[in-house]
Amino acid sequence: MKSNIITAAGLSVIMLTLGSCSSLKRTPATTTTTTTTTTTTNVTKTETAANTTPAALTGEWSIIEVDGQPVKVNGENHPKLTLKPDETRPGTIDVIGYNGCNYINGVWTVGTGHITPAGEFISTMMACPDAPYETAINLALSNTVTYTMPSADELSLKAQGGRTVMKLRKQNISFLDGAWKVTSIDGQTITADIRIVIDTAEGRIHGNAGCNVLNGNIIVNLDKGHGIEFQNLATTRMTCPDIATEQAFLLALEQVSTAMSGKNTDSASLCNASGSPVITMVRLAANELVDE
Repeated sequence: MKSNIITAAGLSVIMLTLGSCSSLKRTPATTTTTTTTTTTTNVTKTETAANTTPAALTGEWSIIEVDGQPVKVNGENHPKLTLKPDETRPGTIDVIGYNGCNYINGVWTVGTGHITPAGEFISTMMACPDAPYETAINLALSNTVTYTMPSADELSLKAQGGRTVMKLRKQNISFLDGAWKVTSIDGQTITADIRIVIDTAEGRIHGNAGCNVLNGNIIVNLDKGHGIEFQNLATTRMTCPDIATEQAFLLALEQVSTAMSGKNTDSASLCNASGSPVITMVRLAANELVDE
């Protein structure tokens, strides 16, 4: 199946900012209209909230699978969709996306688990040497007619007949943002005063590793839920009596693969690739400074 590219002359603003545009034409669906009755027999409240509330769709979603193929890109070039309510048209959602090469734009009318395009998708027309998912993403958007949400952070787009054409994940690790005191390393409670500040938006970690000042980078890993890595860690070189605890902390940071929120917003864990916590933390109060 091939998506036809047409220029949209009336879209002057988009053309000025994004270059010439193309249309992603929807594959015509059969005229059999599937009527969904909203009788809620045998539908649990959880199911209804997850699958029928358009508000749950809003936000930035990373595309993690398209047409059964895992998307293996991280960082700024990761294909994504941003969904937000269109204030001028109630019941519709603006779809702003990036397919690994070009920017795409469209509007969906969203009902109870169903999606109808309110016009055609448009796309910039840049030629990229390496964009393995571009065509598949365009076709998936053209064929989407329904959606499901297995969880609040997962979204599946489906074609006619129920085939999943795209899986997306909302990478929400903002619960890590702020100042923290480390309480355990590799399951051992510590007495060293390790205090750090995590800023996922800026991709930075800094603080006191127990003896030395710590600075480093944070990589949000889009290949897994709550994926996070700490890289380019650097410290000053002072020697302290409990330097062994600091070294254990730095080694544990290098093992971190995912993050997990605690029982409340004041606790969190950093976990290794097996999902086991290697660092546990409690949130610092607003008046507790992080020594650097």
